[in-house]
Amino acid sequence: MPNLIYRVVSACAALGYGYPRESLQAALRGRIDAIICDAGSIDAGPFFLGTGTDYFEADAIKADYRHMVEAGRRIGCPVVIGSSGMAGGNRNLDRMIEIAKEVFSELAIRDSKVAVIRSELDPDIVLKEYRKGALQPTGVGPDLDEDELRGSIIVGQMGVHPLMSALDAGAQFIFAGRSCDSALFASDMIRRGIDAGLAYHVGHVLESGALACEPGSPSDCLVAEIYDDGTAIFVSPNSVRRCTAHSIAAHSLYQQSHPQLQYYPEGVLTLEKTQFFSRDSRSAGIRSSRFMRTGRLWPWSIKLEGAFRIGARKVSLIGIDPSDAVKVPSDMLLYGRNGVQAGPVEGSEVELGIIVETAASTRDKAIMLARMISHHLAHHGYAGRKTSTGNLAYPLSPDFVCFRRSDGLFGAVIPSGTRDQEFIGSFEAIKAEVVALIADEPAAIGADFTISDTRENPVVLLRTVDRDPARLAVSHQQEIDRLLKSLTPKTSSRLNLDAPDAFGWSLYHLLQNEGVIKDVLFPITYFSADGANWIEVGSDRPHYDNIGEAGYRGNLDERTLSVIADHPPLERSVGSRRLRDMAAVIRSKDAGVNRITFDIFFTSGESYEIALYSNAFSRDNVARALDIAPEHLVGTFFVDSCNAIKVSIDRPNISASMDERDLFGVQQQTAIESMDIPIYAAALSKASSF
Repeated sequence: MPNLIYRVVSACAALGYGYPRESLQAALRGRIDAIICDAGSIDAGPFFLGTGTDYFEADAIKADYRHMVEAGRRIGCPVVIGSSGMAGGNRNLDRMIEIAKEVFSELAIRDSKVAVIRSELDPDIVLKEYRKGALQPTGVGPDLDEDELRGSIIVGQMGVHPLMSALDAGAQFIFAGRSCDSALFASDMIRRGIDAGLAYHVGHVLESGALACEPGSPSDCLVAEIYDDGTAIFVSPNSVRRCTAHSIAAHSLYQQSHPQLQYYPEGVLTLEKTQFFSRDSRSAGIRSSRFMRTGRLWPWSIKLEGAFRIGARKVSLIGIDPSDAVKVPSDMLLYGRNGVQAGPVEGSEVELGIIVETAASTRDKAIMLARMISHHLAHHGYAGRKTSTGNLAYPLSPDFVCFRRSDGLFGAVIPSGTRDQEFIGSFEAIKAEVVALIADEPAAIGADFTISDTRENPVVLLRTVDRDPARLAVSHQQEIDRLLKSLTPKTSSRLNLDAPDAFGWSLYHLLQNEGVIKDVLFPITYFSADGANWIEVGSDRPHYDNIGEAGYRGNLDERTLSVIADHPPLERSVGSRRLRDMAAVIRSKDAGVNRITFDIFFTSGESYEIALYSNAFSRDNVARALDIAPEHLVGTFFVDSCNAIKVSIDRPNISASMDERDLFGVQQQTAIESMDIPIYAAALSKASSF
């Protein structure tokens, strides 16, 4: 009988998402070795790194963290937060520390050791590496520029060693800057002697909270149990969710550009031989994942992310009559035509723009309500949903614009769009359910809101950015005039709004200078916490050693491993089916700032084999379906473990660029969905290996 040797709780996918307190209480029944939560991501764009602000409201972050601290104090286990304040820069981290001090004071936390691990890097150090040609690209762009780098806030993404060092020093509460999501969870396991392959794979599943469950949610807890036979079991503490072999295997693909290879600071996690299994009707596990320190750039390779201010931004949302849509210049973003993707809708395809607008007595209340409504719409589960990463595409980072209304109230508006035909067909019901959900929320009391769509009211979104305010005003007005010379705007239009500043990614490259990594990055400062009074008691550097296996003889090349070969069938097809009718899930998602990945989960092993045999997913055929050059296709991959096909491409633009339409990359799947898959008799007799 295997013995339980480690048990860890993931609170939710990001601090501030929220989670049922009852789920955390249920998770705490039994052994607990650590309570951990990822607090950030680059998904929401460079604005949050560049400004040092947080994506979530401070009250939401505080509520989530308070529950974790209460549990950690009672149990005496480590409580770990990474990518603090969303982006993990110094200002982000300091904002998280301010919230933590309030929590510590309110809970009377005494004589507790705290570790703060910073991840910012001086741009001068990065410039030296750039001039030596030593910064390694992670794919297409962003292009490096000295002036942009000099004006950037730059962070390194830490792996397990800084976190392990803080834990070894006895810190109970850890606040880390920019962190590798999986490393937050893997670090304590690895330092306790658990295999790195198992630890990193467990970390990847846990970092999204309960998203790996059925039904999945980023706003709930997930527990992992590690046993001495080399297995890990995932259990949802919420009885409405369950973990299955399929759900864990499917989540192992999430936000990764390759189905079997995941790249980390210390090496490569390979899932080629991983086994997924169900323990019972509500829990499932993994075994045999491996972590290799050999490969293309390892050891000692740290990803750097840099954000720089491009300029001030003005935004206009101009409502027009449907008959005037043909008069809108083709280069303008028109919801209903090209608001979600740069290419216009074709044939029977439909695009829907959704505009959330609020009015409240304070700026914060107007923004909070708008974001709450939009968040519910974006993540609402509904019958027939096929894209599980998000229902809405956002063109702005941050996603809102706030303004003072003529009646003296504060207004906030969030534009978004979708091409998800199931969502569009269910939109009225979804809207009604969301309105009911937020009716009793404090932010909705005394406030007003509208959720309008563009079926009868098309909306043009104009965005202009410039460092010079006077030039910005002139340029934006010229865009408005260019549009309005041929049509009349509706009275509901919002013109010349001052949006938050525009930021861009200046850097998304690998640092390979071992001296900088070991001697400069990730300094650790220790404090003795007495409520809100934190007294510095020491500092340290991370201690490094080798992680994982050496001498791996398997394939670690993302462009050849598990690639679907070009193998046209020789016989005639006996019919065809729409891919949409063969798949349970078809989702798209950013995999970093410069890639988008598509995951297709088939309804059965038979449908999976039909799709593979059809040759529809060969490199050239997929490139044709997506209307991209074959060289921009990273790969098309088969995934027998969960009857899935993964497609990864170079992102057409760097995430959050000035022409962004879909910040998170979650509404790019329609070209895949519309594929017709030929059916061949030879494929009908095949069975899935899952």
